[in-house]
Amino acid sequence: MPSIAVSAPGKLVITGEYAVIDGASAIALAVNRRSRVSVSPTIGQSVLEVTTSGAERFPFTWQADGSLKFTDNDPAERGELLRVLLKQLVGRLPAALPDVVISIDSSEFYLAADGQKLGLGSSAAVCVSLTAALHALFGLPDDLQQLCYDVHREFQDGKGSGIDVATSLHGGVIRFQLDAMGPPKCEALSWPQGLYMLPVWTGHAASTGQMLQHLDGLRESSPAMYLNLIGELTQIAGCFQAVWQRQNVPELLELLVTYGFGLNRLDEAAAVGIYSAEHVDFQHRAAAIGAVYKPSGAGGGDFGLVFSDSSAKIEQFAADLDSAVMLPDWSPTVPGVELRTD
Repeated sequence: MPSIAVSAPGKLVITGEYAVIDGASAIALAVNRRSRVSVSPTIGQSVLEVTTSGAERFPFTWQADGSLKFTDNDPAERGELLRVLLKQLVGRLPAALPDVVISIDSSEFYLAADGQKLGLGSSAAVCVSLTAALHALFGLPDDLQQLCYDVHREFQDGKGSGIDVATSLHGGVIRFQLDAMGPPKCEALSWPQGLYMLPVWTGHAASTGQMLQHLDGLRESSPAMYLNLIGELTQIAGCFQAVWQRQNVPELLELLVTYGFGLNRLDEAAAVGIYSAEHVDFQHRAAAIGAVYKPSGAGGGDFGLVFSDSSAKIEQFAADLDSAVMLPDWSPTVPGVELRTD
């Protein structure tokens, strides 16, 4: 049995957050932080190795139905993801499963200094790389993209749009949109010439699940208000996608400001907590130098994005930062999932 190594990138959402769940067009970017999964043959007991801010080993045994049982401690989130994946593959696995070492390394999504999670879509990146590794190991006929969507959606209890999974799969810059009649629509985009961006970290992670619960509360208690606010964001996101393809940078900057206003109105109505104190501070700093700032994704913490038509303004913003983590090496051409067999 060959050894298999797979990696998949994290993501940043540029526009379409929250509204994408209800069918809005969204744009996202793959980033140079990757989940790395390897599967290697071994003799004796199988092992799941998990590396985040540290490394741990979890021996397991294959069960007759293709599931697994950890013989010592349970690896929590990563173990649950593996269980969900195997559950999706019931009836399609070989009768005799080989002893293997499955290594999951998502340390690039954590700060080395204190182990804080950066909020760049690590669970989706791990899901894609792990699913692709076992897909290759067992030679499955399943469509890899759909399998990744199914596994991650079940892992998240049906929450989320799948934009993070799509970005990990495809890499680069993508337009993503849910389709009620079939799989999500995904299209590669080029980066507009003359648009400059700086991703900055707020200094703490946010819980997307908790924030979506607040959004669900607004949907249930005030459906008309919810539809109005999401409809506004959907319209702006659609305009943004059209202007992006025309590569009109001044219009893009105006629409980023407008989308930010829409997010703020949604935040006030649902008490989601999108605009944390750090995001507000970054927004004020950007406005003071004539740049544009908005949270990326769920907000509340994690990353935000500074945009400008001037590289000098981006450099000025970066120079004034105190302790935020930046991703100055971001690129619009980061590759999606990559697989190697040895």
